Amino acid sequence: MPRFRFKIGGKTVLLPEGQHDVGRMAGCWLVLDDDLVSRTHARFHVGRDETEVEDLGSRNGTFLNGERIQGRRTLKDGDRVRIGRELIAVLGMDTSQAAEGDEDLRRTLAPGEDTRFPSLIGQLVDKALKAGKIKDAERYAAALSSQLATARVPVNHPAAEACIRCLIQLADRTSSGVWIDRLFKLHNVQGWVMDPTTLESLRSALDRIPRVPGRGLQEYEQTLKQLARDGTAVSPELLRTIAELADAYGGG
Repeated sequence: MPRFRFKIGGKTVLLPEGQHDVGRMAGCWLVLDDDLVSRTHARFHVGRDETEVEDLGSRNGTFLNGERIQGRRTLKDGDRVRIGRELIAVLGMDTSQAAEGDEDLRRTLAPGEDTRFPSLIGQLVDKALKAGKIKDAERYAAALSSQLATARVPVNHPAAEACIRCLIQLADRTSSGVWIDRLFKLHNVQGWVMDPTTLESLRSALDRIPRVPGRGLQEYEQTLKQLARDGTAVSPELLRTIAELADAYGGG
């Protein structure tokens, strides 16, 4: 099916059908750390034959080719969408056959990059963090976690392993609990049982984080209990540790 392409910050991303929010909220498809951007600022509506951008009542507006828009506007190849200080170029549709299953998750972020997505994303995040380019690292990790949220893969899938590692890296480097909340929300959606190595890395990152916003952590405690009732092997130690973390860091 057609997939709409957008150039953001020098990288090209493919958007499947559906709704994709942009804003400062951690749950958005594209998270922008920008004081001109509202918590949930704008939304891309991607359909089979066309895509639209919608301003969600933002304070500073969404601009299409320099004009502030009201409501939804249909996009075409060559359009420019500005949200806060971020300029997003519309490159039209990729009409090639989209790969199925995990191959779709392995797409690269930009043309000309031969390494497939999961194996590359960890390197991109690591390089961005070392260079002090926090926003770039956040974009890479947010792109992969958003893709994973809409596809069923096992916890040991290369994309899953790369995403988990990146989210913990970001939390550790930025001391921001929003990435931990995103990590737990992903575990909830997928029904993943957290392995001991991930849990150890998570606890290390939490040493520098006073609070985890959102309900991901508390909901994961309930997810694990349900998985155990359904017959999935969940260790008592994991249940106990997650319950302790929910009490200590849960942001409500």
